[in-house]
Amino acid sequence: MNKSATAPGVFVIGAVLTLLVAANPVSTDTLAPGIPALRDFFGVSTSSANLVFSTYVFAFGFMQLVYGPIADRFGRRPVLLIAMSLYCVATVLCAFAPTFETLLCARALQGAAAAAAPALARAVIRDLYGVDGSRKVMSYVMSAFGIFAIGAPAIGGILVAWKGWQASFFFCAVYALVTIAAVFVYLKETRPESAPTSFKLSTTFALYVRLTPNPQFALNCITNLLMYSAMFVWLSGSMLVIVDGYGIRPDIGGLLFAFGSAGFMAGAAFAGRLGTRIGPHKLIISGSAIAIVAAAMILLLGYMQIRTGLAVALPALVWMFGHGLHYPQSMAAAVAPFPENAGAASSLIGFYQTTAGAIAAVAIGALHDGSAIPFGGLMLGLSIAALFAYAPFYRRFL
Repeated sequence: MNKSATAPGVFVIGAVLTLLVAANPVSTDTLAPGIPALRDFFGVSTSSANLVFSTYVFAFGFMQLVYGPIADRFGRRPVLLIAMSLYCVATVLCAFAPTFETLLCARALQGAAAAAAPALARAVIRDLYGVDGSRKVMSYVMSAFGIFAIGAPAIGGILVAWKGWQASFFFCAVYALVTIAAVFVYLKETRPESAPTSFKLSTTFALYVRLTPNPQFALNCITNLLMYSAMFVWLSGSMLVIVDGYGIRPDIGGLLFAFGSAGFMAGAAFAGRLGTRIGPHKLIISGSAIAIVAAAMILLLGYMQIRTGLAVALPALVWMFGHGLHYPQSMAAAVAPFPENAGAASSLIGFYQTTAGAIAAVAIGALHDGSAIPFGGLMLGLSIAALFAYAPFYRRFL
């Protein structure tokens, strides 16, 4: 590690990295409360409206596979500046999209550009602080990231109630401009001299093909993407239930959405503090078991026709707590067999989980009927699948 983790320079760099890591929640969570209004504005179906999540996430996931090799060849700083500039342009196009088809195209460009931010933030941390120091710096960054994760849906709800769904994209554009300025002023090039000087996508994708069949990677990847898919049902479907189905104002809906983010951060913090004592396998199994109970509660309250926002948000808080136990452990376990290719393994599992999340967003949009029953049922089914994809097999393969 080059500097003390308490030096002012580290806090400045940490703030820049936090802005980069926050690209995904800013781009998705601020928009979630506006999905019903966006659907009505363009006159499309609920399942079509949810494509604004699916197109973004699929583009985001795919581009995670290529930004690492590109940045190794051309440098972190120029790739970040170009990608965030494209993100800003795409965001403005989203806000002024004259047709729904134009919005989807702009949203795909936004997702493709946004993928550079968290992917290269992790690379910058490794460049600056090495393997050991990066853990400490990343803990600071993720703590600050929690503020964005909790605040983004609340801000989105307020903006939608104030100026409509377009306001969420204006907020994202301001975020992009601030991030571009911060990268330009404070972030110097960190690409190691030993980084590859050639760029061959064929070599990169051949590596991905070799990683996938590894039993430890495959087992943890499957349980991870199933839980991630259930999380994406919450992300893309909760406001359809709370705002659209139950008639709650978007600003209040955004605050209720933040319950889930708070639950995830609490679960991740608990796992980080006690993970070495409890062990990753128990945390993965416990997290998915907690998620099953919470999703069953959402489904039960839906069948009982208790149509209040808290009937969805409070069980979702518990579900996301379980996800917070599960997600970091399954991610870490998936990449553990590949110390020399940890970045590639992380990008690959990110692609798999975001692709699965995009499919889940389409599914909940198609199943939505104004109640919490399809929403809770899909989360429950995916949570059960995540548990039984892992628990019976981990002793045999790990």
